[in-house]
Amino acid sequence: RIMEPVVIPDTGIWHPCAPRIFSSSTEYISWYEKEHLPLAGVPKDAPSVGVVLQKSHIATKDDGHYIAMVQEFERRGARVMCTYTGGLDFSAPVKEFLSNPSTGEGIVDTLVNLTGFSLVGGPASQDAKAAKEALTRFNRPYLVSVPLVFQSVTEWQESELGLHPVQVALQVALPEIDGAIEPLIYAG
Repeated sequence: RIMEPVVIPDTGIWHPCAPRIFSSSTEYISWYEKEHLPLAGVPKDAPSVGVVLQKSHIATKDDGHYIAMVQEFERRGARVMCTYTGGLDFSAPVKEFLSNPSTGEGIVDTLVNLTGFSLVGGPASQDAKAAKEALTRFNRPYLVSVPLVFQSVTEWQESELGLHPVQVALQVALPEIDGAIEPLIYAG
């Protein structure tokens, strides 16, 4: 028997332990504070991390690296709020779900982009001006973590070259033009 397709929204708030994708910050925060935080042992007043993800990894369940990062943030005592989009303007869900609607400032303490791409435009059509405008309004530290896609962690560690040049260009240099700081390797 063939299962019915499961359609997920093009943008939303995702958590690996949540029963569903959330379509508003209010709904997510209610679930997170009432149901998840007590089980995770994270205090309600803990620092918060906003995380930017790609829909493709969530839809295909190729999300092990996302799950590991969420678990690690929470293990270290942080609250986590992950947004995603199916497009290449990752600033859209940041504005919709992680920003104060009246000021544009972040409702989280820091923003971490796990897509490995620039905030607006992805790898092919980066728009640094739009990213800078969004991040200036957001007014929080912005970090980009780099998933290894051309080499394993061991290959990267043992390489005299280091990170593959394509990844340096697309996933370090372009996000830095946006204003990203501290690129870190997080999966491979």
